Order: sequence, then structure tokens, then C-alpha cells
Amino acid sequence: MPGNRYCPSCGASLARNVVGGEQRNHWKCTGCGQRHYDYPMIVVTAFVAYEDRLLWVQRGIEPQRGRWAIPGGFMEQRETLAGAAARELHEESGVLLPADQLQLYMTGTITFINQVFVAFRARVDTDYCAPGPESEACAFFSRRDCPWSEVAYPEVNDSIVQAYDDLDSGRFDVWQAEMTEGRYDFWSVSQSGR
Repeated sequence: MPGNRYCPSCGASLARNVVGGEQRNHWKCTGCGQRHYDYPMIVVTAFVAYEDRLLWVQRGIEPQRGRWAIPGGFMEQRETLAGAAARELHEESGVLLPADQLQLYMTGTITFINQVFVAFRARVDTDYCAPGPESEACAFFSRRDCPWSEVAYPEVNDSIVQAYDDLDSGRFDVWQAEMTEGRYDFWSVSQSGR
């Protein structure tokens, strides 16, 4: 059942929608008939590099307050993917990059939390950053100096390790990841150099 058991339009109860005799993964109002969909949330992130270091933010809000993560968050209505990543990057770290300077880097699904993620990458020529209202701190960390024991979402550490590997090699592919309960698959879908 969705978080809201009642139709926001008329207040009647919601029931699973049946289409062609098959129960679907969305809801229909028993009163007005309006359909209600529970789509996956889209998360955007930005892997921003300065020399051999990646930009990290220390989360200032729940969940995982005080832990470190790559800048990112949920896409909002009427945003492009890169525009959402650029907004989140600026809000969390003070780094202002135009959306067209972000290059597609990783895509994937996290089925057990109903999320789709799209990651971008960029390089900057200064290590300037300043925490925004949702961050306690931000900094560029090398792989060696990264606060691995304080990472907010260690489930995605493979992606972060790959980003450090790509920084070391200077070669950036586009990566695809599929995360399900207890399983993480990660592979290159294209090859590009820089």
C-alpha cells in the first residue's frame, strides 16, 4: 500500500489497479477512479575531481547526518538530469558548475529502495568548496585520505572506488550498476578517454 491510503483528490480509499485482469503495481481510487503511481525516485550525483581528489560532503541532515557522501540528491519536477545534479552540487558544496559541464558517468537501479540513480562527473581547477545548508562540511579527498569508515552509504563504495580508479588511470567509461538485496553488479557500457 502506498504511504497514503486515501485519494488526495476525493478522500476515498485506494486499491491496487487491475488492468486486463492483472493486478498492477499502482493504485486506483475506489471513489473517483484516479490512478496513483508510486514511481522510483531519481537520485542524481556529481563526482567532481580536483587533481587526484574527489569532492565529498558531510551530511548535515538525516538520513546519515554527520557521515560523508558524494554530493547528490533527488531530482525535482521540471529539471533535467544534469541540471538537477548541478543544483544539488551547488546546494551541498558551493561548487557552481553549469549543467553542460557535467558528463554522464554512471547509471543504475537500487531496487530495494525503489531508486534510479544517474551520476555525472566533472573536473574543476580549484579546490574551493563551501558547505551549504544541508551539509556540515565539504572537502576534496584523495583515495588514501577518504573517510572510508564514515561513509554514509557504504553500499555504493564500489562506485566510488571506480571513480578513484578512473582518476588514477585518466580513462573514464560510462558505468552501469544494478543493486538488489545482497547483490551489486557493475560494468562498463562504453569507453571514452580524456
